Amino acid sequence: MSSSDIDISAISATRDRSLRLAVATSLISKIGTIVLRLVSIPIAVHLLGMEMFGVYTAITMAVGMIDMLHIGIGPALTKALAKVVARGDREQERSIFATSILISVGLSFVATMGAVALLLNVPIPQLFGKEFAPVQTEMLRAALLGLMIIQVEMTCIPFEMARDGYQETRYTNSWGAGGNIFGALLLLCGVWFFPSIEFLLIAVNGSISLAKLGNACHLLLQRPHLFPRFSLFRKNLVLPLANDGIRFSITYILAAAVEYNLMAFLIGHRVNPESVGVWNVMVTIHFSLTGLVAMITKPYWPALMDAFERGDSRWIARSSNRLRLGGIGFSVIAAIALVAIGPWVIELWAGSQIYSEPPVSFRPDRIALLAFSVYFIAHIWRHVNQTLALGIGWVSPVARAVVAEGLILLAGTSWALFHGHGLAVIYTIMAISILGVTGWIFPAYFRQGQPHSDSDSDSAGKISPTCHHLSLREKLRTLRASEPRSEALRR
Repeated sequence: MSSSDIDISAISATRDRSLRLAVATSLISKIGTIVLRLVSIPIAVHLLGMEMFGVYTAITMAVGMIDMLHIGIGPALTKALAKVVARGDREQERSIFATSILISVGLSFVATMGAVALLLNVPIPQLFGKEFAPVQTEMLRAALLGLMIIQVEMTCIPFEMARDGYQETRYTNSWGAGGNIFGALLLLCGVWFFPSIEFLLIAVNGSISLAKLGNACHLLLQRPHLFPRFSLFRKNLVLPLANDGIRFSITYILAAAVEYNLMAFLIGHRVNPESVGVWNVMVTIHFSLTGLVAMITKPYWPALMDAFERGDSRWIARSSNRLRLGGIGFSVIAAIALVAIGPWVIELWAGSQIYSEPPVSFRPDRIALLAFSVYFIAHIWRHVNQTLALGIGWVSPVARAVVAEGLILLAGTSWALFHGHGLAVIYTIMAISILGVTGWIFPAYFRQGQPHSDSDSDSAGKISPTCHHLSLREKLRTLRASEPRSEALRR
C-alpha cells in the first residue's frame, strides 16, 4: 500500500469520526428543537387561540423570508473554507472568513432596515391580508420584535457555516441543544404569566438566536486568528463569495421560502388566519421529520466536498449509497405512520380546534395527510440528492433547477388556492412539481459528476485542482489533454 493510499485512508477515518460526532450531537440538538416546537404549538393554541396563533405564524413566516437576502454567504463560506483547510492555507482562511462575515453583517443590516421601513409605511392588512385588520397593532409590535431577534440570528449563521467548513458541526449542535433547553424552561415557566405573541417569540425564537450567539463567540475564542477585522477584508473575494452566495441562497432557501413562508402568505390572503395556523402545524411536522434527516446531511455536505477535493472516490460512492437508502427508508416509514395514526396524534397534540375552526378543506384529515406524506417522500429524495450534487460542485445547475421547480410549484398552488382547494390538492401539486423536476435532475447531476475510478484522478490520488469548477465536458477535455504528458513522463 502506497503512502498516498495510507494518507487517504487516515483522512477518510477522520472524516467518518467527525460525521459520527456531528450526528450524535445533532440527535440531542434536533430532539430538543423538535420538542421545543412541538410543545410551543399546543401551549400557544391553548393560551392565544387559533386566530392569534395564526398571527404568530404569519409573523414568523414573513420575517423568516428575509433570510433569502443573505444566507447564501454561509454555504459559500463553508465551501471556500473546506477547500483552503484541505490545502492548509492559513492566510487565505483568515481572509475568506473575515470577508464573509463582514459581507453577511452588512447584508443582514440592510435587509432588516428594509423590512422595518416596509412595516412602518405599508398597513398590515395590505401586507398580510384583510383578515388581519383587527389585530394589526399586535402584529406590528410583534413583527418589529421578530426582526430584532432575526437580526442576531442572521449575523451568527455564517459562524455556524464556518463550523461546517472545519467539520466541527458538533459544537454548533451542542450550543443548539443548550439553547433548546433554555427556551423550553423559559416557555414552560413564563408563558402562564406572559401569554402574548411577544413572549412566545422571545422564548422560542429568541432562545435559538441566543444559542447561535454563544456558538459564534466560542468559535472566536477557539480560533482568535479568525476574529474579523477590516484589515483582513479582501475586495477580490467579494465577487466570488457573492456569486456563490446568490447561487446557494437559491439552492438552499428558495424551495423552503416558497413551500413554507410564501405559501403561508398566500393562504393568509386567500383564506384566513386559522388556516395559516394549520399550515404552521404541518410545517412543524415537516420541519421536525426533515430535521432528523438533516442531522446527517448537514455535516455530510462539507465532508463530501473534502472527499471530492482529495479525490476519495471510494468514500463518496460508499457514503452516498448509504445516505440515499437511509433517507428514503426513513421517509417511507414516517409516511406510513402519518397516514395510520396522524389524525389522532395531531388532535391530541394541537387540540380539537384544529379540526373545528379552520375551513373543511384545510383540516389535516387522512386524505390531506396522505398527500402530505407523498410530498414528504419526494422532498427527502430531493434533499438527499441535492446534498450530493452540491457536494461535488454542481451549484449553478442545481440553482437553475430549483428556480424552475419553484415557479412551477408556485403557479400550481396559486391556481389551487384561487379555485378554493385545500391541503390535499396543494400537497399533491407540490409532490408532482418535485418529482417532475429536481427529483430526477439532481440524481443525474451526481451520476455525471462524481469521480468513478482512479482514471478521474492524478497520481497522488487527488482530483486535478483545475477541474473543480468546470463543467463535466470541460473536465473530461482537461483530463484527456493531460494523458499524453503523463504517458511521456512514464516513458
